[in-house]
Amino acid sequence: MTRNENHIIIIAALIVGICFLMGIAIGGYLIGKGGTRFKSDTRTVTVKGLVEKVVKADQSIWILRFRRASEDIKDAQAKISADRDAGIAFLKKQGFKDGEISRQPTRTIDKLAREYDQSQSTERYRYVVTSSLVVTTPNIDLIIKALGETEELLKSGVVLDGQDEGTANPRYVITKFNELRPQLLAEATKNARMTAQQFASDSGARVGKIRSANQGNIQIFGSDGNDESAPYSPTSTPVKKIRVVSTFEFELI
Repeated sequence: MTRNENHIIIIAALIVGICFLMGIAIGGYLIGKGGTRFKSDTRTVTVKGLVEKVVKADQSIWILRFRRASEDIKDAQAKISADRDAGIAFLKKQGFKDGEISRQPTRTIDKLAREYDQSQSTERYRYVVTSSLVVTTPNIDLIIKALGETEELLKSGVVLDGQDEGTANPRYVITKFNELRPQLLAEATKNARMTAQQFASDSGARVGKIRSANQGNIQIFGSDGNDESAPYSPTSTPVKKIRVVSTFEFELI
């Protein structure tokens, strides 16, 4: 092969290579433009769906605590047993069933058996005996009625121990919350779609399918306004308000 022929082959190869590179560049540009156009053609709107529902608790847990102190342990235990029996009689009189009442273990404290020095103690009695009854019932109205009748115990000489929280106010719980969840989420979705339609009508579009959804926050408030969403928050009101705030992204078509 002559020198001139080699020169022609090299030039031809260079031309082919340049054309190939230009083809790749132009193709990438067109693909990029097409992707941008596709993205801009897919319009969306993000809105929040809010729903609030007033619900009555379906279970109540009421703890009645008793406390007695004495210098004689037998005397203290006899008094606490009498208090507990009086409490059971009171609850049955109010209409609670045996299966709704449970007895808790009796606890005895000997102050002289404590590890720290009691030489300066001003406490009067050596023994402190405590016990309690727990009422667990779905009959919320009966609990509310019985609360107003606890003065009968006081008249009979029984004093409820109020040192621990929960004695005066029963706990009211929504045990069927998981059964309510689908309904609440459906209502939140409906609310969000209505809001999205308002945005869509302003731009001359229609609301399409949901592209993404976030359940968001579910909160439970007592009728007193306290947030009862946390595991150990107060639950002292029988009527509660459940609030669901979910976030949705809808396509606009």
